[in-house]
Amino acid sequence: MTRKFKIGIVDDDTGKVTQIMTRLMQGIEGASPEKKQKYSQYRFEPIEIELSEDLTVMVQEIIKNKLDCLLVDYKLSSYQNVDYSGVELAKALEEALFEFPIFVLTSYDDDLFTNEIYNAYQVFDFDRYQNEDPERVELHFKIIEQILKTVKQKEQWEEELKRLLPQAGESDYIDSKILELDSKLERSIDGVNALPEGIRKDLSSNKISDLLAKIDEILEKE
Repeated sequence: MTRKFKIGIVDDDTGKVTQIMTRLMQGIEGASPEKKQKYSQYRFEPIEIELSEDLTVMVQEIIKNKLDCLLVDYKLSSYQNVDYSGVELAKALEEALFEFPIFVLTSYDDDLFTNEIYNAYQVFDFDRYQNEDPERVELHFKIIEQILKTVKQKEQWEEELKRLLPQAGESDYIDSKILELDSKLERSIDGVNALPEGIRKDLSSNKISDLLAKIDEILEKE
């Protein structure tokens, strides 16, 4: 059965956006037979995210689109007036969405690693991605693998939360664990509007019903 992943694209160059969309639609064409067998059921649905001058607005817009992954250009100020880089957007989004898959596309002459600190695993050369099939396939593998990892992790948190809910109020440990799982789930869906950690810690066992209602709202957002 075919499974589609929504891949957001953020770039101030509309021409590059079109190029990225075209490559995403190619999926894993050109991959080895073994890789094709493993990943053939996955397809990408490219979605362009309109660039905003306000970083906070950008993060909220990305969350609103309920994406599975984001590809962002490192330099976002070549054609539009923004004062943040793709790495700064990625870091802001990572703060808002726990364990969200993000990859940064950069050009060979960019100074990303001179001026920024970012995980090299998540950085790909734009020109090679466009012109070299092995590079395209490699990035697409990583996109799929990171999405699946994120989905599996969320499912594990949900299963453990459902298992512990009937025991709510029985001990401080169980209530603390429920709060922890709730926090991770909420941050993986919408960390911007998540319940502040200080409030969570102040919740006592006799107020756990308030938290359970909050958890129900979180699970319904998915």
